[in-house]
Order: sequence, then C-alpha cells, then structure tokens
Amino acid sequence: MGLFEQLGPLYDWFLAPVEAWRLRAWRRQLVGDVHGRVLDVGVGTGLNLPHYPPNTDVVALDLTWEMLRYAPARRRARQWLVQGDVQALPFPDAAFDAVVGALVFCSVPDAQQGLHEVRRVLKPGGRLRLLEHVRGTHPLARTFTDMFEPLWFGMNGSCHLNRDTPRLVQEAGFEIVRQERFAGSLVVLLEARPR
Repeated sequence: MGLFEQLGPLYDWFLAPVEAWRLRAWRRQLVGDVHGRVLDVGVGTGLNLPHYPPNTDVVALDLTWEMLRYAPARRRARQWLVQGDVQALPFPDAAFDAVVGALVFCSVPDAQQGLHEVRRVLKPGGRLRLLEHVRGTHPLARTFTDMFEPLWFGMNGSCHLNRDTPRLVQEAGFEIVRQERFAGSLVVLLEARPR
C-alpha cells in the first residue's frame, strides 16, 4: 500500500489547492453527463461523487477502507461503496454502461490488467472515462516527469509520475474517442470505447 492510500483525511487536504485551482472542474467534466449504471474505480475519499447527475446508479470502488471510509460524507442516493481491486473486479461481464476513474491508474500496480478488467465489465457500447496525470507529451513536461519519477515513486510507493495511460488504454483494446490535455500536457481527460 502506498503513502496516499494511508493518508485518509489528509489526502483531501493534500489535494485541496489543486481541487480549488482546477481539479474540481475537471471532475465535473469527467462525470457530469454520464448516465446509466456507472462504476467509479479508485474513488478514494469520494471527491467525484457529488458531481454525478441525479438518477445515475454509481458503484464506487476503492482498494482500501483507509480511503473509502471517508467517502460516505459525499455519497448521495443511488451511490454504493464497495471495497475491491480494479485488477480483479468483483462484478460480472458487461455489468456497467460506463467506467470512470480519476487519478487512479497511475497507482495500479498492473494497470494493463486493471484496464482489461474494466473492458470486461463494460457493456457493449459502454464508455471508459479517465482523468489522469500522465507522462508529458511536450518535451519539457516529458523530461520533468521522467526525471522526477524515481524520486516521486520512492517517496510515495504507489504513484507513477510518468505513466503513459493513454497508450495503455489503447493497448488494452480501447479506441480513444476524445482526449483533452491540460497543465502543460501533464493531465489528460479521455473517453474511450472497447474496440
């Protein structure tokens, strides 16, 4: 378990400046128009939960109770909390209309396995939506993420600063249908569908 999973309520405090700056708006953009039955993987302390549209059924999954136990304060009707691992999802095939994740695949030990599991539980025509910090595409951003990756991972034990999540999404059998980059190419908001 990495440092961030152990922080619990301090995680929100740690993210507060970035949430106020732009992350809260990106979360709204990520989930604001999803519908049907949605799986939110790596929901953590539940920062995505208030932004879902009403009448959306959300199964909010996180690996640890250390994070998940702070999510009930943000939970609304038709939102359920489940402890589980995205690398071995406890759901049947084709169970969800959409799968959402925010700042999660940087920390999944086998991100490729997690994305294959996501693909398995998506219904035909379902969508994957991710908001992730990633390896930069701009040369300066790429140099920054690559240079600081060993120090960053060494400090927290789970989060990879330079993971190329869009490439992993494509390699897991998805087609990216929409992608926006922010913060000098270090943050990506993407939507993908199974090929």
